Amino acid sequence: MIPTPPHLKATAAERDLGDCLRRYRRRPGAIGTFFAFAPLAGALALGIREGDTTGALAVVLFVWTPLFLCWCISTQRRLDGGLYVFDGGFADVHGRKVLFAITWPEVRSVEFETRSLWAGLIPVAATTNCVIELRNCHRIELNGSYRKLKRLAEDLHARTIH
Repeated sequence: MIPTPPHLKATAAERDLGDCLRRYRRRPGAIGTFFAFAPLAGALALGIREGDTTGALAVVLFVWTPLFLCWCISTQRRLDGGLYVFDGGFADVHGRKVLFAITWPEVRSVEFETRSLWAGLIPVAATTNCVIELRNCHRIELNGSYRKLKRLAEDLHARTIH
């Protein structure tokens, strides 16, 4: 059994999801990480190029520090959450917030989609999604921010068949 946070236990008990079997974690965002550390690299380049570290120190103190703290908080929330698979359904958690808790009878289908963007004969980009169709005509799309997304989709698909 996987340990679940208290706020998720309460929601799981309300929705009668049962025991937690598996947790799929998210990975840190690449774009946010880039923008969190870009000002630091810029300050370093400014300090080396100009020879005066006062401007570089100002960038580090007043620009980079708030950006870095915001990035740390959002990344911690992202990594604390994830998708929890239970006996009776699944729940997506972001920090202390349960985004949704779905029981297996509510799920119509689960599909794993891969899309590629091609420039002529050269693949430029690829995206993967796990699309969950619910019986009430809503769709949930889980993107590549989850580690092992294909395994997650296979796990959800196998549980909806039974």
